[in-house]
Amino acid sequence: MVSRPLSRERYVLFTLALVLAYNFSASLVGWGWITATIISFGVVALNIAYTYRYRDGLIGRLVLFGLTAGFTELLADWYLVVFTGTLVYNPGGPFLVRSPLYMPLAWSVVLVQLGFIGHWLTRRIGLPGAMLANGLIGAINIPLYEEWARSAQWWTYQGTPMLSATPYYIILGEFLITLMLPLLLREIEHRSPFQVVLLGIGQGLWIWFSYALAFGLVG
Repeated sequence: MVSRPLSRERYVLFTLALVLAYNFSASLVGWGWITATIISFGVVALNIAYTYRYRDGLIGRLVLFGLTAGFTELLADWYLVVFTGTLVYNPGGPFLVRSPLYMPLAWSVVLVQLGFIGHWLTRRIGLPGAMLANGLIGAINIPLYEEWARSAQWWTYQGTPMLSATPYYIILGEFLITLMLPLLLREIEHRSPFQVVLLGIGQGLWIWFSYALAFGLVG
């Protein structure tokens, strides 16, 4: 019988592989917001189902953290769309503030995955190493994700220096965003739901601050 920690790790790796394969496929068909909505709602539903099936407190808290941060991150999206004018979402589908409805859930998916990786790394190499490694993973991963997002007709950027489809400030911002996850989540399995919500709000505000700082430096 597979132990809980190994089962949890395999599950997160499965969702990572699923998202990568799906995003690549979506980039080939270019159907816009429909494909983004399917994967975002679908993986959040999978995460909730896994939490319920295995009574997994860690994944459940990560889902709550990710959703709270995702909805708080709408502030960052507003900043990038309205204030900087660099982020352009493709029209179509329902919007919330200035973001597609799927965006808070898409952030939840990413934060559960990278949050779990950061939490796992902290227990193996310590907090400083985990923070650096997680930040590098986020920064290295984002150009591929942004390339697929453009081809899938989810969103694009304009009026800012870029590496292919990815602004420099987005790469730096992702480094800062994912850098903090191991610190925020190091004892999350012992936090109350209210504390997890507060951490999620903090992460959402940190996303805005990271992008604002990065845009000021290299945007």
